[in-house]
Amino acid sequence: MQIVIFTEVCHGGFGRYAGTYRIATELREAGYTVQVVEFFTYWETEDLIDIIDKFVTDDCKMVGFSCTFLLPREFGNGKEGAKNSVLFGREDIFEIIEYIKIKGAKIVVGGANSYLAEDPPFSPIVDFVCGGQSDASIRAVAEHIFHGTKLNVSYVKNGCQIIQEKEYPVVDFTTSSIKYVDNDLIFPGEILPIELARGCIFKCSFCSYSLIGKKVWEFNRDPELVAADLLDAYNKYGTTGFMFCDDTYNDSVDKVERLHEQFIKLPFDMTFSSYARADVLVSNPHTWPLLYESGLRSVFFGIETLNHASGKAIGKGMNPKKLKEGLYKVRELPGWKDIVTSSGFIIGLPYDTEETVAKTFEWLLREDCPLDTYSATALVIGPASSIGKNMAKFGYKWDDNGEWYSEWMTEARAKEIQLEYMLKLGDKPRSKFQFTYFGRMQNVGWSLDDFDNWRYTNDESNRRKVILQDNYYKKLMEL
Repeated sequence: MQIVIFTEVCHGGFGRYAGTYRIATELREAGYTVQVVEFFTYWETEDLIDIIDKFVTDDCKMVGFSCTFLLPREFGNGKEGAKNSVLFGREDIFEIIEYIKIKGAKIVVGGANSYLAEDPPFSPIVDFVCGGQSDASIRAVAEHIFHGTKLNVSYVKNGCQIIQEKEYPVVDFTTSSIKYVDNDLIFPGEILPIELARGCIFKCSFCSYSLIGKKVWEFNRDPELVAADLLDAYNKYGTTGFMFCDDTYNDSVDKVERLHEQFIKLPFDMTFSSYARADVLVSNPHTWPLLYESGLRSVFFGIETLNHASGKAIGKGMNPKKLKEGLYKVRELPGWKDIVTSSGFIIGLPYDTEETVAKTFEWLLREDCPLDTYSATALVIGPASSIGKNMAKFGYKWDDNGEWYSEWMTEARAKEIQLEYMLKLGDKPRSKFQFTYFGRMQNVGWSLDDFDNWRYTNDESNRRKVILQDNYYKKLMEL
């Protein structure tokens, strides 16, 4: 192969990361041969060396690391070298990269955590870092490495060349696609990620996401192109389930209707999981049956809070009473009890006290709650968010330890409360079958019925994942 890209998703079950295969598609369309390698942090050193020897040959001049999900397998384990796994997820990463570079390949890092490679100890051993969306910049880097073309570099640190998105902006995402090929080693019937959109029309005050405030059809892919990708995956691999990468699937009624029109034409019964807005759902009952008919089977809402004052402060102002009543109603529709519903909640938002948070989670833990499960996180104030840009306006200050505090709560207390309520989550059977886990768990053989009837165990899930990894390795080495 001319290019090798290491990647993985480290969470429960098995699911691929869309970004890596979007980049691979871009490079393949530019004429390069590309091998994506999953399970990067799970390989024993000897196995990883064998993989490198097989694919990083004289023709290979570029080895990429998709660092969005290269997370450490063990945190704070005290082993020498553990600090080196912060970015790449491996204690032996310096030896691995040195071995690759001896073979003459350049090291390119991308993904959400790629910025960590810009500084020591990584910048002296990394050749290029692609920041932000890299669909266009990765082509430019490849052309520079293989053909010596000029590369627009944003800046250089310790010899590492950083190429930010502004140098090569992505202008054609709405007509782009992910094309899986035979050497991606897709398993029969595997649930796969497909990008629908890249951006968000909303501007929540806690959000640091750069692609917010968009117009609906400037960042959403054409429904006909999406349907074509789904059909391609079905014809090649028998895939009928998908993880839709979309910050808000139901951001407009028009979008829901147009996708529904395309999906019901497919020659198979398609299912998918995605993000959505609960307030938009409740406000548009017309879309409720359309979502189910389209194939929605797992949905994650970012409700964040059920304190009305907090909701209004962050840009989610629907009255919590109306929101909850709407969720009860939608769960009564035919089929909706088979949709796994979950939501995120943020501890420490403006006006949210320990008492209001307790009231929220008291409802979430009720047996009749229309949400199957939830996730709780302590507020993170990013400098690019509206709160981060004007903390005083929202009632926050920094303490001497660099943690936020307000008249309602401290960051330390928010983290304690988060842990308390996440521990209580274990009593909800669908907690490990929600959202992205919906596809990952199915990929190792679990069903919703297994979770509803308490047949799932961590040990069995891990055993199945090991079998999947062994099969993947065998097929990889047979290529």
